[in-house]
Amino acid sequence: MRFQHLFLCVVIPVLGACSATLPNNASVPIDKRSTLVTVPMTPVSIGCVGHEGVSYIHAFYVKEPFSEYMAGGISCGGTSASGYILPTQWQPGMKVKVRWNRPIKGEDNWIEKTTTIRRYERAGTLTVHFFANDEVRVVSSARYAPESPMHPLPKSVTIAPPEEE
Repeated sequence: MRFQHLFLCVVIPVLGACSATLPNNASVPIDKRSTLVTVPMTPVSIGCVGHEGVSYIHAFYVKEPFSEYMAGGISCGGTSASGYILPTQWQPGMKVKVRWNRPIKGEDNWIEKTTTIRRYERAGTLTVHFFANDEVRVVSSARYAPESPMHPLPKSVTIAPPEEE
């Protein structure tokens, strides 16, 4: 009987500890001095929008700001739940590499550019905006889809706005 009580007194706290979730933090260098700082991160969905004057985007990828992982999707027009990791709050200097394939006459035509993620208050769906002349902008919005006039960069915009620093 004592063994059963002792067993329960040991097993219950151990199982309780196993069910606890760890905070979603990562130690990442956020400046060129490579100082490690804990930055709260959150997984977000990723999608893309082709603005006026953009031909078909076959595939696209976006490199995470603080890792080498690239996430993406196939064609524009929908959201891909790809588990992209983004800081919960915007950090200065967040640049990302964007790669996309815009086939020409049936042949692959990969384009790659680096751009900043526009300032956001709260992390949300990451949307890659493709504009004419191979211009690209990246925004995160926790509330509004690109079709909404309240989105940080609405689909109705036809010319790529200047990059933010």
